[in-house]
Amino acid sequence: MPAAAQTIESIKDKGTINVGVQADFPPWGSIDASGNNVGYDIDVARLMASDLGVKVQFVPVTAGNRIGYLTTGKVDVLVAAVGMYPDRAKAVQFSKPYSALDGVIYARKSAPVKAWADLAGLKVGTARGSAADVALTKNLPPSATLMRFEDDAVPIQALVSGQVDAIGSTNLIAPVLARSPAGAEFERKFDFTRQYNGMATRLGEAGINAWLNTFIDRNLANGKLDEINVKWVGSKLPVFPAELAGVPFVVQ
Repeated sequence: MPAAAQTIESIKDKGTINVGVQADFPPWGSIDASGNNVGYDIDVARLMASDLGVKVQFVPVTAGNRIGYLTTGKVDVLVAAVGMYPDRAKAVQFSKPYSALDGVIYARKSAPVKAWADLAGLKVGTARGSAADVALTKNLPPSATLMRFEDDAVPIQALVSGQVDAIGSTNLIAPVLARSPAGAEFERKFDFTRQYNGMATRLGEAGINAWLNTFIDRNLANGKLDEINVKWVGSKLPVFPAELAGVPFVVQ
Protein backbone atom coordinates (compact mmCIF):
# COMPACT_ATOMS: atom_id res chain seq x y z
CA MET A 1 0.00 0.00 0.00
CA PRO A 2 1.47 3.41 -0.94
CA ALA A 3 2.69 5.47 1.99
CA ALA A 4 1.35 8.91 2.87
CA ALA A 5 3.39 11.82 1.60
CA GLN A 6 6.05 13.11 3.96
CA THR A 7 7.61 16.54 4.39
CA ILE A 8 10.73 17.91 5.99
CA GLU A 9 8.49 19.29 8.74
CA SER A 10 6.94 15.89 9.47
CA ILE A 11 10.39 14.31 9.73
CA LYS A 12 11.56 17.06 12.10
CA ASP A 13 8.41 16.64 14.17
CA LYS A 14 9.08 12.94 14.76
CA GLY A 15 12.78 13.69 15.41
CA THR A 16 14.08 10.75 13.41
CA ILE A 17 14.72 10.06 9.75
CA ASN A 18 14.48 6.43 8.64
CA VAL A 19 17.15 5.79 6.03
CA GLY A 20 17.32 2.66 3.92
CA VAL A 21 20.94 1.47 3.70
CA GLN A 22 22.56 -1.74 2.55
CA ALA A 23 24.05 -3.95 5.25
CA ASP A 24 25.99 -6.43 3.12
CA PHE A 25 27.46 -4.32 0.30
CA PRO A 26 30.81 -2.85 1.39
CA PRO A 27 32.06 -0.20 1.16
CA TRP A 28 28.58 1.33 0.70
CA GLY A 29 27.14 -0.32 3.78
CA SER A 30 27.90 -3.24 6.11
CA ILE A 31 27.80 -4.30 9.76
CA ASP A 32 30.99 -4.25 11.83
CA ALA A 33 32.06 -6.69 14.53
CA SER A 34 30.17 -4.66 17.14
CA GLY A 35 26.93 -4.79 15.17
CA ASN A 36 27.12 -1.17 13.99
CA ASN A 37 26.29 0.11 10.53
CA VAL A 38 29.41 1.33 8.76
CA GLY A 39 30.22 2.45 5.24
CA TYR A 40 30.08 5.18 2.65
CA ASP A 41 26.30 5.60 2.65
CA ILE A 42 26.22 5.36 6.44
CA ASP A 43 28.51 8.39 6.67
CA VAL A 44 26.37 10.27 4.14
CA ALA A 45 23.19 9.45 6.07
CA ARG A 46 24.73 10.55 9.38
CA LEU A 47 25.76 13.85 7.79
CA MET A 48 22.26 14.28 6.38
CA ALA A 49 20.61 13.68 9.75
CA SER A 50 23.05 16.08 11.43
CA ASP A 51 22.25 18.82 8.92
CA LEU A 52 18.54 18.16 9.38
CA GLY A 53 18.84 18.21 13.18
CA VAL A 54 17.29 14.78 13.78
CA LYS A 55 18.43 11.29 14.76
CA VAL A 56 19.02 8.67 12.07
CA GLN A 57 17.46 5.21 12.13
CA PHE A 58 19.16 2.79 9.73
CA VAL A 59 16.86 0.30 8.02
CA PRO A 60 18.67 -2.54 6.21
CA VAL A 61 17.59 -2.99 2.61
CA THR A 62 18.76 -5.10 -0.32
CA ALA A 63 19.04 -4.31 -4.01
CA GLY A 64 15.86 -6.31 -4.51
CA ASN A 65 13.61 -4.82 -1.82
CA ARG A 66 14.84 -1.24 -1.40
CA ILE A 67 12.34 0.36 -3.80
CA GLY A 68 9.46 -1.48 -2.12
CA TYR A 69 10.64 -0.37 1.32
CA LEU A 70 10.56 3.23 0.13
CA THR A 71 7.20 3.21 -1.64
CA THR A 72 5.45 1.48 1.28
CA GLY A 73 6.84 3.91 3.86
CA LYS A 74 9.24 1.61 5.69
CA VAL A 75 11.94 4.21 5.02
CA ASP A 76 11.84 7.97 4.44
CA VAL A 77 14.73 8.02 2.00
CA LEU A 78 17.11 5.58 0.35
CA VAL A 79 20.84 6.22 0.61
CA ALA A 80 21.80 2.84 -0.78
CA ALA A 81 23.99 3.22 -3.89
CA VAL A 82 20.88 3.45 -6.07
CA GLY A 83 22.00 3.88 -9.69
CA MET A 84 20.18 6.66 -11.51
CA TYR A 85 18.48 5.07 -14.52
CA PRO A 86 15.32 6.09 -16.43
CA ASP A 87 13.39 2.92 -15.52
CA ARG A 88 13.97 3.53 -11.80
CA ALA A 89 13.03 7.20 -12.16
CA LYS A 90 9.51 6.05 -12.99
CA ALA A 91 9.19 4.50 -9.52
CA VAL A 92 11.14 6.91 -7.28
CA GLN A 93 12.18 10.53 -7.17
CA PHE A 94 15.94 10.94 -7.43
CA SER A 95 17.99 13.75 -5.95
CA LYS A 96 21.03 15.14 -7.69
CA PRO A 97 23.92 12.64 -7.77
CA TYR A 98 25.90 12.38 -4.55
CA SER A 99 28.32 9.57 -5.49
CA ALA A 100 29.52 7.61 -8.49
CA LEU A 101 30.74 4.15 -9.36
CA ASP A 102 33.22 3.75 -12.23
CA GLY A 103 34.00 0.68 -14.28
CA VAL A 104 37.79 0.57 -14.62
CA ILE A 105 40.70 -1.46 -15.97
CA TYR A 106 43.63 -2.02 -13.60
CA ALA A 107 47.05 -3.38 -14.56
CA ARG A 108 50.71 -3.00 -13.66
CA LYS A 109 52.08 0.52 -14.00
CA SER A 110 54.61 -0.83 -16.49
CA ALA A 111 51.91 -2.25 -18.78
CA PRO A 112 51.24 -0.03 -21.85
CA VAL A 113 47.45 -0.20 -21.52
CA LYS A 114 45.43 2.89 -22.42
CA ALA A 115 42.46 1.49 -24.35
CA TRP A 116 40.62 -1.75 -25.17
CA ALA A 117 42.95 -2.51 -28.09
CA ASP A 118 45.94 -2.57 -25.73
CA LEU A 119 44.50 -5.63 -23.96
CA ALA A 120 45.09 -7.79 -27.05
CA GLY A 121 46.85 -11.02 -26.13
CA LEU A 122 46.50 -10.42 -22.39
CA LYS A 123 44.69 -12.38 -19.69
CA VAL A 124 41.97 -10.19 -18.16
CA GLY A 125 40.07 -11.14 -15.01
CA THR A 126 36.68 -10.04 -13.73
CA ALA A 127 33.82 -11.08 -11.46
CA ARG A 128 31.37 -13.37 -13.21
CA GLY A 129 28.08 -11.67 -14.10
CA SER A 130 29.23 -8.19 -13.08
CA ALA A 131 28.77 -5.02 -15.13
CA ALA A 132 32.48 -5.28 -15.91
CA ASP A 133 31.95 -8.82 -17.24
CA VAL A 134 29.35 -7.47 -19.68
CA ALA A 135 31.64 -4.67 -20.85
CA LEU A 136 34.67 -6.93 -21.20
CA THR A 137 32.71 -9.54 -23.13
CA LYS A 138 31.62 -6.84 -25.57
CA ASN A 139 34.85 -4.90 -25.97
CA LEU A 140 37.88 -7.13 -25.44
CA PRO A 141 39.98 -7.86 -28.55
CA PRO A 142 39.54 -11.45 -29.86
CA SER A 143 43.07 -12.39 -28.83
CA ALA A 144 42.51 -11.46 -25.19
CA THR A 145 41.59 -14.21 -22.70
CA LEU A 146 38.72 -13.36 -20.37
CA MET A 147 38.97 -15.16 -17.04
CA ARG A 148 35.83 -15.04 -14.89
CA PHE A 149 35.96 -15.48 -11.12
CA GLU A 150 33.17 -15.98 -8.61
CA ASP A 151 33.40 -12.68 -6.71
CA ASP A 152 35.13 -9.31 -6.78
CA ALA A 153 37.95 -10.24 -4.41
CA VAL A 154 39.41 -13.12 -6.43
CA PRO A 155 40.31 -11.10 -9.57
CA ILE A 156 42.28 -8.69 -7.37
CA GLN A 157 44.24 -11.61 -5.91
CA ALA A 158 44.78 -12.97 -9.44
CA LEU A 159 46.16 -9.61 -10.57
CA VAL A 160 48.58 -9.30 -7.67
CA SER A 161 49.77 -12.90 -8.06
CA GLY A 162 50.29 -12.58 -11.81
CA GLN A 163 47.58 -15.05 -12.77
CA VAL A 164 46.06 -12.31 -14.96
CA ASP A 165 47.62 -9.27 -16.64
CA ALA A 166 44.73 -6.91 -15.99
CA ILE A 167 41.31 -6.85 -14.37
CA GLY A 168 38.02 -5.16 -15.10
CA SER A 169 36.30 -4.03 -11.92
CA THR A 170 35.19 -0.79 -10.24
CA ASN A 171 37.05 2.11 -8.70
CA LEU A 172 36.19 0.62 -5.30
CA ILE A 173 39.17 -1.72 -5.61
CA ALA A 174 41.63 1.15 -5.19
CA PRO A 175 41.64 1.01 -1.36
CA VAL A 176 41.94 -2.80 -1.52
CA LEU A 177 45.00 -2.61 -3.75
CA ALA A 178 46.46 0.15 -1.58
CA ARG A 179 46.40 -2.23 1.40
CA SER A 180 48.24 -4.92 -0.54
CA PRO A 181 52.04 -5.10 -0.14
CA ALA A 182 52.33 -5.10 -3.95
CA GLY A 183 49.57 -2.52 -4.46
CA ALA A 184 51.93 0.26 -5.49
CA GLU A 185 52.85 -1.73 -8.61
CA PHE A 186 49.36 -1.31 -10.11
CA GLU A 187 47.30 1.60 -11.40
CA ARG A 188 43.99 2.57 -12.92
CA LYS A 189 44.48 2.42 -16.69
CA PHE A 190 41.19 3.59 -18.21
CA ASP A 191 37.51 3.86 -17.36
CA PHE A 192 34.78 2.19 -19.40
CA THR A 193 31.56 3.21 -17.64
CA ARG A 194 30.18 5.42 -14.89
CA GLN A 195 27.10 4.98 -12.71
CA TYR A 196 25.78 7.97 -10.81
CA ASN A 197 24.01 7.28 -7.51
CA GLY A 198 21.20 9.42 -6.14
CA MET A 199 19.19 9.57 -2.95
CA ALA A 200 15.68 8.31 -3.59
CA THR A 201 12.37 9.50 -2.15
CA ARG A 202 8.78 8.83 -3.09
CA LEU A 203 7.32 10.39 -6.21
CA GLY A 204 5.81 13.83 -5.70
CA GLU A 205 7.54 14.67 -2.40
CA ALA A 206 8.82 18.04 -3.56
CA GLY A 207 9.87 19.42 -0.18
CA ILE A 208 12.24 16.67 0.85
CA ASN A 209 13.60 16.42 -2.69
CA ALA A 210 14.44 20.12 -2.65
CA TRP A 211 16.07 19.81 0.79
CA LEU A 212 18.20 16.86 -0.35
CA ASN A 213 19.41 18.76 -3.41
CA THR A 214 20.36 21.73 -1.24
CA PHE A 215 22.12 19.35 1.17
CA ILE A 216 24.13 17.83 -1.69
CA ASP A 217 25.08 21.24 -3.13
CA ARG A 218 26.17 22.51 0.29
CA ASN A 219 28.27 19.48 1.15
CA LEU A 220 29.89 19.34 -2.26
CA ALA A 221 30.85 22.98 -1.85
CA ASN A 222 32.26 22.55 1.66
CA GLY A 223 34.13 19.37 0.76
CA LYS A 224 32.39 17.00 3.20
CA LEU A 225 31.09 14.65 0.49
CA ASP A 226 34.57 14.62 -1.05
CA GLU A 227 35.99 13.61 2.35
CA ILE A 228 33.62 10.64 2.51
CA ASN A 229 34.57 9.58 -1.02
CA VAL A 230 38.28 9.80 -0.23
CA LYS A 231 37.74 7.76 2.95
CA TRP A 232 35.91 4.89 1.25
CA VAL A 233 37.00 5.05 -2.41
CA GLY A 234 40.44 6.65 -2.22
CA SER A 235 39.80 9.60 -4.54
CA LYS A 236 37.79 12.79 -4.80
CA LEU A 237 34.37 12.82 -6.44
CA PRO A 238 34.05 13.44 -10.18
CA VAL A 239 32.25 16.47 -11.54
CA PHE A 240 28.57 15.54 -11.57
CA PRO A 241 26.37 16.22 -14.61
CA ALA A 242 23.77 18.98 -14.50
CA GLU A 243 21.23 16.51 -15.92
CA LEU A 244 20.80 12.87 -16.88
CA ALA A 245 18.53 11.85 -19.75
CA GLY A 246 15.27 10.42 -18.43
CA VAL A 247 16.18 11.03 -14.76
CA PRO A 248 14.81 14.30 -13.33
CA PHE A 249 16.58 15.58 -10.22
CA VAL A 250 13.58 17.63 -9.09
CA VAL A 251 9.87 16.88 -8.80
CA GLN A 252 8.19 17.60 -12.13
